[in-house]
Amino acid sequence: MFESLLERRDQADVERLSNEIKTALADHHHWMHKISLAIAARKPIDEPSFIAEDAHQYCNFGLWIDSILKDKDFQTHAFTRIDQLHKTLHDQARMLLVSLEKTQQFDEQKYDDFLETQRNFFNEVLSMLEFSVISKYQFDPTTKLLNRRSANMLLAHEKARIQQTNHSDCCIALGDIDKFKDFNDTYGHDLGDLVLEHVAFIFNTTIRKHDSVARFGGEEFLFVMPNLNLENAKKVIERVRKKLESTPFIHQGNALTITASFGVTQLSHDDDIKNSIKRADVALYTAKNSGRNKTISLDAAEAEAINHNSADSELNQVDA
Repeated sequence: MFESLLERRDQADVERLSNEIKTALADHHHWMHKISLAIAARKPIDEPSFIAEDAHQYCNFGLWIDSILKDKDFQTHAFTRIDQLHKTLHDQARMLLVSLEKTQQFDEQKYDDFLETQRNFFNEVLSMLEFSVISKYQFDPTTKLLNRRSANMLLAHEKARIQQTNHSDCCIALGDIDKFKDFNDTYGHDLGDLVLEHVAFIFNTTIRKHDSVARFGGEEFLFVMPNLNLENAKKVIERVRKKLESTPFIHQGNALTITASFGVTQLSHDDDIKNSIKRADVALYTAKNSGRNKTISLDAAEAEAINHNSADSELNQVDA
């Protein structure tokens, strides 16, 4: 339910989300406790956060969820459902407290409905909290980018999305730092880690808002680019390549030029994810073998035709 939220979220974003959820939830526990005491003691509450018609806007959780929903990335079914449950919870609490003030009694059925909404609300929020806590461990500690496991989750999410919407596109790219071994051999692994951080920062700040980049292994990075055809995906990666080349890494007063090679292809409707990654890998090593610091794209349909012709050729040789 929450996998798409990993797109363009870095480790700091997820940790901040987790802490905000904990604080907002603690405030709401306090709110619930005061309502329970009021009902048990038959003592009405006259505070706006309890009895105002827009009471949900007075509590800290309401203020927090409103601020969250201003970010388009969080305008998902999961967050809007939590927002609606929160509003319903406050409406039901207000009706209980107003009835208590008028009659010193409460409607048992309305109270049961209130408790059911409370249960659903807390279950949804706890699911969100669990996601945010688990997601803290979905990032690579060196680059602060998504790690390989997270990248595979995103690929599965995008694969499902393009299969559900026939007219939707998604492209992927593999990028590999050129001659990275030389940095480690010459300057040591500590500098190598700083180079990785530098490259990760350039990649993550140059891609589009809804694209994602992950450390896929060693000095290799995976880009996921939703709603882009191959031609435009190549343009995005070319922009990334040029930005890296033109942004030197400063070490002890020396400006070191770092470059990378890239292979771009589609996340195909009709092919599995592993084959799409293999195509990107073939394109990447074509870029490496043709001089490095290049972007090579490999169309899924063209690759399928080449594979089909090669298979026919081998079959003909066997028959001969």
